[in-house]
Amino acid sequence: MYAYCLFCETQKCDVIAAVIEKSHGLRCISPRIIQRKWVKGQCQEAWHKWLPGYVFAFSEEPVNLRFAADGIIRCLGNGPLEGEDLAFALMIHECNGVMGTIRLAEVGDRCVVSDPAWSGVEGTILKVDRSRKRCCVEFSFDQNRWNVWLGYDLVKRVEDKDERN
Repeated sequence: MYAYCLFCETQKCDVIAAVIEKSHGLRCISPRIIQRKWVKGQCQEAWHKWLPGYVFAFSEEPVNLRFAADGIIRCLGNGPLEGEDLAFALMIHECNGVMGTIRLAEVGDRCVVSDPAWSGVEGTILKVDRSRKRCCVEFSFDQNRWNVWLGYDLVKRVEDKDERN
């Protein structure tokens, strides 16, 4: 699969994705995230734009995305995404552009992302907010470091055999 990324005017991402899907027959995604928030003591999930300004396009064959459309600022790279950027785009494709909660395994003061949706993308847990059931994850994309707060489900650590004796 070939993946491309367009950097666009933030408020036009959904329209640009729809236009490209219709005119070029590509699968386009403007990523969203499900974040947990607390309202009057109740945990609620809300959908928000994730990576505002980015639209990912996917195709089975190489395509030329060098076209002008109102709101597109630039196409990342000189063609299809490669390396870490490709792995990241494929992860977005696998979850249909919706990032939900992630699973964590606690190792001392360090947490490790273990959700299959994040496979191929290296992330580092920076902070864990247990009261709001969320964590801050740092990852790299487009040669930048990005931090995002994600909801999580805590997975208990399996004890080593030596610890049980």
